[in-house]
Amino acid sequence: MAVRSRMRVAVFVLGFFLLALLIFRLYLPTLVKNYANRVLDRIPGYHGHIEDVHIHLWRSAYSIIGPELLKTGGEVPVPFFSADKLDFSIHWNALFHGQLVGKLEMDQPRLNFVAADSDDQKQMSIDQSWQKQFKALFPLRISRLRIIDGEIHFRNYQAAPVINVFIHDVNALATNLTNSRKVSKTLKATLDAQGIAMTDGKLKIHLEIDPLAEKPAFEYTAALEDLSLPELNSYFSHYLAVNMKSGTFSFYGEGASQNGLFKGYVKPILDHVDFVRIKENPSVGEFAKGLVVKVVSYTMKNHSKNRLATRIEINGTVDNPELNPWTAVSSFLRNWIVRAIMPGLEGSVRAKDVKS
Repeated sequence: MAVRSRMRVAVFVLGFFLLALLIFRLYLPTLVKNYANRVLDRIPGYHGHIEDVHIHLWRSAYSIIGPELLKTGGEVPVPFFSADKLDFSIHWNALFHGQLVGKLEMDQPRLNFVAADSDDQKQMSIDQSWQKQFKALFPLRISRLRIIDGEIHFRNYQAAPVINVFIHDVNALATNLTNSRKVSKTLKATLDAQGIAMTDGKLKIHLEIDPLAEKPAFEYTAALEDLSLPELNSYFSHYLAVNMKSGTFSFYGEGASQNGLFKGYVKPILDHVDFVRIKENPSVGEFAKGLVVKVVSYTMKNHSKNRLATRIEINGTVDNPELNPWTAVSSFLRNWIVRAIMPGLEGSVRAKDVKS
């Protein structure tokens, strides 16, 4: 009898424990959701909100559904940040090598920068305490970050027409952010990103950086090709008092740093720019500004290629890079008179070549 009694007690205790575990598992998403909402609300000037939380115990992960950061005390109609889903998980490959780090995957994240005359209608930055709150959501160091189908917008609702310059279809992968040879063959962290600017502009960025170096050490390349200028007329009309009839904009840049020194260049190119049409009913200042842009765009372009371009060298330190105006002027004149500057990256800047 005593054995049977002990067996009943053991079965009861086990059943109670399993029931309690089941109830805890069912209520866990609500606990995490309430916690995440409290954490996001700690960012000064913003109200944070999430729709739901999904727990994935089998892969040691959880997903935040529909996060939003909305500016408080103002009239900004779009959130500063939103996403369909943020997925936090343990990086199992790193764990097998003795590193307890995590992975973050952002599904359709959206950033909205909003320009305005008053601070309560402006949304151009966020308090740096967001980093502390982000760590509260996922305490592990992030070793791998992936962005799927993201968007970045620059808006001005006070302009007429409303300005909305954006990059969409942003896909990016950042690896080895914890800088461990146990996770990767190199200590360098890498970032590869691509996206579409407006309708057809193609954006590509590649970055390699070694944050463990005593002084900044990195290399990057960036290219934006075939951005249609008429698509930016709301921006040009408001800020430059001009409108573009036709033309494309391309931009190429490379940079590298070693021991705190920096070397690089930028190469902006305007192709097939039709005359800039001055804004209707401009003020005297707007008329003068638009006229200058119109005259320069016509007289200073390479007419055989119908191209307006220059190449600007950048040298100095990471904290104080300096543009070289003489290279910009000479390159501009050479494009105009001698030979058109060719589009594309040059592959001429490497960290090992940076000298004092």
